[in-house]
Amino acid sequence: MSTKKWSLKSVVIFCFLGLGLAFPLGLLMLTVGPTRMIAQKAADENWSEANENLIQKIVVALFVVAIVFLTFFIFRKFNASKNSSAKNGMLVFIGIALLVSLYIFSFKPELLINSSANTIEINKSATAEFHFGPYPDQEKIEALKAQNYTAIISLLSKLVIPAEPILMQKEAENAAKTGIQLIAIPMLPWIDENTNSVLQIKELAHHLKGKYYVHCYLGKDRANVFKNIIENENNTLKIKTELGSNDIDTLKSFERGKIIKLQKHIYFTPYPTDDEFFGFILNGKIENVVCLMDPKINQELIQKEQKIMTQYNQDFEYIALAESDSDKKIRTVIDSILKLKQPILINSYSTKSVVSERFIRLFNTKK
Repeated sequence: MSTKKWSLKSVVIFCFLGLGLAFPLGLLMLTVGPTRMIAQKAADENWSEANENLIQKIVVALFVVAIVFLTFFIFRKFNASKNSSAKNGMLVFIGIALLVSLYIFSFKPELLINSSANTIEINKSATAEFHFGPYPDQEKIEALKAQNYTAIISLLSKLVIPAEPILMQKEAENAAKTGIQLIAIPMLPWIDENTNSVLQIKELAHHLKGKYYVHCYLGKDRANVFKNIIENENNTLKIKTELGSNDIDTLKSFERGKIIKLQKHIYFTPYPTDDEFFGFILNGKIENVVCLMDPKINQELIQKEQKIMTQYNQDFEYIALAESDSDKKIRTVIDSILKLKQPILINSYSTKSVVSERFIRLFNTKK
């Protein structure tokens, strides 16, 4: 019984030490350490978001490994120590560091944002102009007011917890204090459940007048989707932007399989996941999307894709292809696709299916 008690106590102490190291050191890594430095270097050198994410994931993995080894090391030193005052002091110190870091993560998430990042401008039309940038703190909001911005458009959502609800409340308070209008268009950083927000953005594209500052949180996906919707909804808005976005040329594959580059700006891919739709297709980089799936096999996915393309104002063609179709029909489909404006993304459920491989082979004979 005694052994079990001490075993449980050891587990609790080990977990406490691990959390006490992970949260404070993780906070430092995000604010002044490798994560912030990589983000700054990526912005300075215009890395693709896919490459930046890969490097950041490697850094996080190395951080987790380091935390585990450091926790084991400190745990052994803790158990070997005979000085109870030193051991208690260590626990108190780590406890304070853990509480402070948890407080910052939960109640001061704006400290994790680089609010000094450059603002990116979108050219103005006769009625409205849009500028994109990071989450604005009090100082930034006052500067926007001084620069005669009409309003701030926030794409943050209360459903992205824990950070965004807190940031939304602070932004609302700061905007009210400064006397600048805040327009909330909550978007989730994925495909589903954005129907009302998309309708609101389409409405704004026709009726806004003035100068607007648009932002989401740490990423760029929601801002790029916003930009793409207003551009496609109102073609009198002349867009000129250097706003970073995901580039399909940086990828070799989607989650469901390899990306085949048929021509410089024509891509054949497996059916995209929701994240791939949001990050690589609906960001304004793809002019036309073509779906070649067989309705007898993939009717549900076809309907989902049609709904997404319509909702987000993406030019879209659905051309049913089945294994029983002749080479002549496939060549006719290829000819019709080549008449579309590029870049073009063609998708089927798999790039390795019989009909997909025939399509790729026949397309290559056109070169």
